[in-house]
Amino acid sequence: MHETKIPFGERDGILFRAHEVENGLRCGCVCPGCKQPLNAANNGEKVVPHFRHSKSNDCFDGFREGVRRAAVALIAKHKQLMLPALIETVRVATQDGRLLEEKVELQPVMITADNVERFVDRGSLRGHAVLHQSTRQLIVRIKLSTRMEHERYRQLEALEHSSMEIDLHHLALEQINDPAKFEHAVLHDSVNRLWIRSIRGERLAANALQKLQSVADEINAQSQLEQAAREAAEQARQIELANEKAELQRALEAHRAKQLQMAAKQSASAQDNTTQGRAELIAGTMLRAIQAWGGRAVECTACYLLSPPDSRFCLYCDATTGKVNHVSLSPDIPSTIHKRMRCSAKPTMSMKTVPRLLLRPDLKASAGVPITPVLPEDALQ
Repeated sequence: MHETKIPFGERDGILFRAHEVENGLRCGCVCPGCKQPLNAANNGEKVVPHFRHSKSNDCFDGFREGVRRAAVALIAKHKQLMLPALIETVRVATQDGRLLEEKVELQPVMITADNVERFVDRGSLRGHAVLHQSTRQLIVRIKLSTRMEHERYRQLEALEHSSMEIDLHHLALEQINDPAKFEHAVLHDSVNRLWIRSIRGERLAANALQKLQSVADEINAQSQLEQAAREAAEQARQIELANEKAELQRALEAHRAKQLQMAAKQSASAQDNTTQGRAELIAGTMLRAIQAWGGRAVECTACYLLSPPDSRFCLYCDATTGKVNHVSLSPDIPSTIHKRMRCSAKPTMSMKTVPRLLLRPDLKASAGVPITPVLPEDALQ
């Protein structure tokens, strides 16, 4: 609504504020936008001095055109301008997903131009002010609306010069009428302006990007070396596992052949393949481990019979699911074997997993005396 109140009137090509000229039509001013006569309203005590059209029309350019021309005139007069701040973050991703970042920052700084051109056309684009400093140029746009000008920004970004925007659309009529406040808003306020394109900022960002890329390249190279080492180690491990598997298979085949040879001389009996018989065999191998192997042995996870501690496979069954685990037996086994077997599920589980043994354990001690325990019938109850 304040755009209907025009802050500047034009007379003989010069802009005046309403309080600087006579009241009413005697001001002799025309609208900076439509060039129609203006009335100066500068005698009111409650209304900020301003101009208005002497005849009603649809002109809304007077406010914006006057403020824009007054702002450009200040820039041309003083040849000075506060440049906006710039904060940008440059990022580079490494091959392993890490994100490297570096902040590029320019502080607001006041510059002095060698000369200033007003309202310079660059094809379909107009620079409201163009500041020249040595071989460099800075294109300045004065914004007086809330509308985003994406296409104009795109055109400015395509030019080879830096460009910025000063946003004055928020200024109240009181601020525009105050020469000091208006000058501060145009020349010195670092908050109301932004870069459209900053050549220096782009150079800083490019340098930061190059440094980050060098760091990323080093990280990527190290990652590739580490990955190659991991792959080589994994390949070696797979070869080692394959060799171990092949060796284990050869050892198992040799063991099975030896089992068959021994079974021809000492095969398991029918009694051994009963729950009671299996319990006596389990107990017998436990006693033999105490007496002959120093309480150390390996236990088959399928038939639960104990083999000598250096055995890789069960000597008595050929269950494919069975393995052997090292065990250490308590010295009180001989005196507690009956109680242990009474509460043990191993005989039943042994029969369930291995209904038939290949050969019978040798339960003779070093003196040749049998050590097979005689378990009572209720030992398995």
